Amino acid sequence: MRYHETHAWVRYMELREQRPAAFQQGMLEIITDPDTVDAYCETTGKRLGVLYESPYHLLVVDLVRQVAEGDAAGSGKPFSYERMLPAVASGAVVAIPVYQGRFVLLRQYRHALREYMLSFPRGFGEVGISGRDNLCKELHEEIGAQEVKNIKRLGTVAADSGILGTKAEVFCCEVDCLCSRKGYEGIESLELLSQSELSDKIRAGAISDGFTLAAFALYMADNT
Repeated sequence: MRYHETHAWVRYMELREQRPAAFQQGMLEIITDPDTVDAYCETTGKRLGVLYESPYHLLVVDLVRQVAEGDAAGSGKPFSYERMLPAVASGAVVAIPVYQGRFVLLRQYRHALREYMLSFPRGFGEVGISGRDNLCKELHEEIGAQEVKNIKRLGTVAADSGILGTKAEVFCCEVDCLCSRKGYEGIESLELLSQSELSDKIRAGAISDGFTLAAFALYMADNT
């Protein structure tokens, strides 16, 4: 079997049809020519295409080459470049919830880092759910909010543009109540912080989560 006939590559080509925006050409040209793909995989022993798929992420490895302005087509040497795409293309959110004048943060265990992190609530996109609806859903599930009001969209953030092929919408809002969800998705506890306390923790290195730092930067830009 030639590589372009494998499941990983066939799934990759299906994904290109389903989500063309994720495969638009740019400074790195994405190569899909079957002969080039086969030759690259045979020569290097590397795998291309969709190598892993879960309800949350897809691990995609493209074959690309550098294209500089004025270069002849195909002049760059092909190389592989991995990235993570969300299973659902849109709807990911970061929430900046405020309860009685204080920001609500989660102390949550993050398996990838093998440690607890302080961060704003956030969630992956889900099929058929808008960003605002997802915001309310996540806040109900993670901090026990029953009513979410005064919702304001602050913009979007890309917490890791080197590997994550997605941006998340950032919303600031007020919540009516809190309920500890200890044990849910690694949540240990909730922390309520004033703006100055949150800034102090960032300065001290106690908050280093990329989504949280980026969302707070949007909040500060909107409130100065």
